[in-house]
Amino acid sequence: MDSFVTDTQALVKFMMGKKVINNKSHKAYQAADKGKSIIIIPAIVLMEMLYLFEKNRIDVGLLQTEELFKSQNYQFEPLNFDILKTASEIKDIPELHDRLIAATARYLKLPLITNDPVIKDSKFVKILK
Repeated sequence: MDSFVTDTQALVKFMMGKKVINNKSHKAYQAADKGKSIIIIPAIVLMEMLYLFEKNRIDVGLLQTEELFKSQNYQFEPLNFDILKTASEIKDIPELHDRLIAATARYLKLPLITNDPVIKDSKFVKILK
């Protein structure tokens, strides 16, 4: 079964019923909904969603995200020391939250679903294209 790490923007778009980035990325979420792939949600993604929801910048929050975790095809990845060490190796993503999301994908050796141009240009992380 294929597994992928998601960034915040991609997850929010999918949860709001919008098309995610590209066909492969959108199909990865659809496959997870059908039990055929796994989407890893890094802790930092949930932190960003909490902040953006509280600031009324997005319409989905932690309660809606919690519903995803009822399926084993959406899995929470805690922030741990190994991910922090991996983040310290990533030299071409300056924004800390983005670097931690990329580090989660790198640490897990999984492709990342993102449309962020800085992350997409990183030589340290594999992107689902």
